[in-house]
Amino acid sequence: MITQTPRTPPGPLDHLEVGRSILPASAYTEQVAFDSELRDIFQSRWVWAGFEHWVAAPGSSRPITVAGQPLLLARDSDGTLRVFHNICRHRGIVLSEEPSTRKRLRCPYHYWTFNLDGSLCGTPYWDRTKNSGPDEQTRAQLGLLPVRHTVWAGMIFVHLGAPCEPAEDLLAPLTARWAPYNLDSVRLAEERQYNIDANWKLVVENFLDFYHLPFVHPQVGSASAVLDVEDEVLSPDIIGACYPRGVTTKASGKAGSALPLLGDIPEEMRTRQDIFCVFPNALVFLEPDFFQVIACQPVAPGRTVEYMAVFVAAEAGADRHPEAGAADRYAEARESACRVLFGVNDQDVPILAQLQRGRSSPSADRGHLVSHWDQITARFQTLVAEATGRH
Repeated sequence: MITQTPRTPPGPLDHLEVGRSILPASAYTEQVAFDSELRDIFQSRWVWAGFEHWVAAPGSSRPITVAGQPLLLARDSDGTLRVFHNICRHRGIVLSEEPSTRKRLRCPYHYWTFNLDGSLCGTPYWDRTKNSGPDEQTRAQLGLLPVRHTVWAGMIFVHLGAPCEPAEDLLAPLTARWAPYNLDSVRLAEERQYNIDANWKLVVENFLDFYHLPFVHPQVGSASAVLDVEDEVLSPDIIGACYPRGVTTKASGKAGSALPLLGDIPEEMRTRQDIFCVFPNALVFLEPDFFQVIACQPVAPGRTVEYMAVFVAAEAGADRHPEAGAADRYAEARESACRVLFGVNDQDVPILAQLQRGRSSPSADRGHLVSHWDQITARFQTLVAEATGRH
């Protein structure tokens, strides 16, 4: 069983001595490095696995992949969210390959069926007679295999091994920092899926790179605005930055009605932007009126599936249909926020592909991190290096 070794929480942010990149270019291109990261990081830590709204209704299920392993999100008839290994207990075939609203899952090979609570409920011709089945003890032993999971701020985190700490402890620094925000009741504004031609680490590093913002995304602010960023290390696994005065109403739209706040936000926090990576693959961005998540699932050394979702206060969600004849008062602000936020992400897609192509050059190992800008990037690379034995 894979276990995770606990680490001592950091003290105040001390600057690292940076220079040459901590990870070699081969860490972004070679299959052996990729396989090591799946084993030593994605199979041995709490990782983002999906969104709770993917299986919002009782009786719904959705297959996902984590660390190359097929898993299944399911909402049983009682409304309980469950996560299973997406494998039939008979011959090990993948049980489900498409989202479903069926109350039972049927194996495509021999038609064994399972309830969404994981229990085995059908085994045709078990003893070669019609309507036969195993005894109750055997039936109970052949249910779907559960996966440890937790839900936080609409996100589902799973652990494929034996965690050394509950997910709630891992997330506690953010829970405390964001206590005024009512993230348990946010509603989806819009989501998209991207196929990125780059290594997953480049997706994370780009999210944590604030140096590129005025050059690649000039619409979000000038270089002087980026100079205001403050690096933040909340714990060994939660790193990022804060703009104390970063809110410029760019999400809500500079014209038209604003989105409602995500809770009773203190006045001194209403201009703050928080940008954090929950290591390894959950990237979260919070302003007083919206919550953005970019999550990445590694597929291959040079390919990542990226899931991006924007959430707003419950009353402004896209699923809140107005009464007949009434106007959706938040439609303009919601659409403006999504247009800006997805527009920024769209600009990063070709940049990520160029970064990946650059890693194929031997000269990429001569890249140089800059201490004034790349402290958080260096910390992320150190986390990867420590987890995989490269440090």
